[in-house]
Amino acid sequence: MPLALVSISTAPLLRPMPPARIRLSPSRTRRRFMDQANPPSPSVNRTIRAVRVYRQVADSLETRIAAAEFEPGQRLPTERDLARDYGVSRTCVREALLALEISGLVSIKVGSGVFVLAPPPPDHAMTLSGDLEDQPSPSDILQARLTLEPEICALAAVSATAEALEAIAAYVQKMRDEHRMSAETENGDREFHFAIARATQNPVLLGLLQRIWQDMTGPMWQSLQKHIRSPILRLHWIDDHETVLEALRSGNGDQARAAMRRHIENVIDALDSGNF
Repeated sequence: MPLALVSISTAPLLRPMPPARIRLSPSRTRRRFMDQANPPSPSVNRTIRAVRVYRQVADSLETRIAAAEFEPGQRLPTERDLARDYGVSRTCVREALLALEISGLVSIKVGSGVFVLAPPPPDHAMTLSGDLEDQPSPSDILQARLTLEPEICALAAVSATAEALEAIAAYVQKMRDEHRMSAETENGDREFHFAIARATQNPVLLGLLQRIWQDMTGPMWQSLQKHIRSPILRLHWIDDHETVLEALRSGNGDQARAAMRRHIENVIDALDSGNF
């Protein structure tokens, strides 16, 4: 759930393009994680291999801001232009911009652009940067969900008791109530997915899913949600959950698997369609 931000295949590595030159600190070059936003392109000069691509883009933009190429109050180039200049997906650029926002370097104003802020105090920036070191990106989270949750749903369809199905239905109603009250919380959504995992009667699957959703409380996911959340999307998720519930009630594992996969793919598409 593909956002060029959230497709689940392997991302292209950065190619050096003027005016940005990417310089990596020794500590960061030791991190052996790869961005998974896009498939590699043969045309890309793959000169950087050790750091996840969205972090490379964020580091490059941070360097350019520090060098006063972009001054406080100035709008950064658009997602599309940055993706073209760096040779990466717009999803990768978006995650880089989220990292910069969390670090206090830019302000994202949906519909207007991304604006450079006055430099934050050094201790503030250092703390935020450290908070991101081990945080999964939205792409990571959605890839994990797309891998795990359809199979959980398929097992739940053939394992769920009548009581478990009632509990799942109750959380769909809770989502409706939260939408009607314009609540900031989305507890019904989270508990709906947990209830499906409980319906498998497999505590390991429930624990794995809870671990993934715990990562959705992290700063990058929360920042993304803040920018794309809308009442219309909430209604779409309720409709998707209704479809998943009906598939579970049918007892057909294949139907339930397909319904959950469509739901998560719809989330990916929704995140992909937004612009900073």
